[in-house]
Amino acid sequence: MKHATRFHSLLVGLLLACSCESWIDVTPSDRVSERMLFDSREGFLKALNGVYTGLTDRAIYGRFTLGPLELMGQYFKGNGNYNGAYSQYRYTANDVTLNTFNNYWTRAYFLIVNCNIIIDQCGDANPLLPGDWHGLVKGEALALRAFLHLDLLRLYGPVYATGKDSESIPYVTNSDLEVTPLKSAGEVMALLVADLNEALGLLEHADPIFEEGVANSDAGDGDNSRRYRQYRMNYYAVKALLARALLYSGDKAAALRHATGIIEEVQQPGEELFPFVTVAAATSTATPDRVFSPEVMFAARDQHVTSAIFNQLYLPLLETNDFLTFPFQNHNTLYTGRLSELYTDNSDVRYRTWWGVYTTTDANSKFNYFRKYEGVTVNSTSDKFRTMIPLVRLSEMYLIAAECTTSLQEADRWLNTLREKRACSTLLSSASETERMTNVTAEFRREFLGEGQMFYFYKRQAAEVIPDAAQWQTGRTISMLPGQYVVPLPENETAQRN
Repeated sequence: MKHATRFHSLLVGLLLACSCESWIDVTPSDRVSERMLFDSREGFLKALNGVYTGLTDRAIYGRFTLGPLELMGQYFKGNGNYNGAYSQYRYTANDVTLNTFNNYWTRAYFLIVNCNIIIDQCGDANPLLPGDWHGLVKGEALALRAFLHLDLLRLYGPVYATGKDSESIPYVTNSDLEVTPLKSAGEVMALLVADLNEALGLLEHADPIFEEGVANSDAGDGDNSRRYRQYRMNYYAVKALLARALLYSGDKAAALRHATGIIEEVQQPGEELFPFVTVAAATSTATPDRVFSPEVMFAARDQHVTSAIFNQLYLPLLETNDFLTFPFQNHNTLYTGRLSELYTDNSDVRYRTWWGVYTTTDANSKFNYFRKYEGVTVNSTSDKFRTMIPLVRLSEMYLIAAECTTSLQEADRWLNTLREKRACSTLLSSASETERMTNVTAEFRREFLGEGQMFYFYKRQAAEVIPDAAQWQTGRTISMLPGQYVVPLPENETAQRN
């Protein structure tokens, strides 16, 4: 971060994020305002809330993750602004794609620098953060910094399996005017793993989740600072992120250890901290929980999921050019082609819940549409899933375990446990390592539809052949070169460094 004006804009952005939520009034000078913001425990919490609020920015975990990144994962066919450039990996094809990736980079590092300001102000100890508060605030800020860097590495970095030593992105830990050099992918991974381990060390002594659970309700005294842990970097979400990062780095043994450890801790029979959603809750006629909210370990909270995401990306109106859909053979041909290929078991609650049937206004034709983020008509503020964008969920740990275990029988057990939770009537069996990975990949595709994870899965695998979202016929694939997995650094970043 090179220029004083750039730092000033970052800090002012943090303060504006606070003031727009009526959290605190500040004066307009940067360092003076910073001292005023961090002169109380409330100030620290409001600054941290500003980062969490920033995650829902349309440039990152709002519309980008659920739109362009899903096209890059070869789920949907795009039209209009969500055009073929994303699914064809032409990252600099036009102003739309250039702006998309420039904005993601800028906004992610904006939030990272804000995390760094909080971490710096926390220090090794701080009298304004007595007891558990220091570990809670600093632990969450460190975890958020690692989380953001991991996704930047997964998007802009090289294919890790073959490019660990290649130059990738900066790992920014400063909030001053110093330029942070580009680091190799391996160096970035080591730094973010260190941040996650430090965050775990702080949170294991401070996170209220151990005593109070996820606490998805308002506190009686109106102070929710220690509640709603699914929307905060809680201890288990950080541990799950560590498993995700370790697998991305190729350390399967460590990833397996963390993933199975989490499952054992949070899935104690009768005392599940993150229980799997029930079929009844997922398929409720009045208030279907389509994001499977009980099992989400970390999520962004967006009050406008329906209006700003579903209505802009997936609303099935033939009049719009921008909605995303699975390609279909023709109108009135339901549950065929790529959709039936993906969900081979039509009792699967993911298929039953996430896919609806849209009938055109003239009633002459119909087709399937994706409805995970569709609003429900019954107005109930107790349904927290209405505002949830899942970023880390329990099922990923089962899939990591299935991929990383050395036993094919164990892999099948993890996969089939998940499938049973999804009400599938058929179970999987892996007769070889190739079949195991085919099953893991297929289950990952079924599980993370609409959550921006599939592109990163293919990139981690360095997959040379992946499904082709542009074709409705089953079995259609496209070939991938390593360079197609790497989004180039934004021009304003490379120009600054040159």
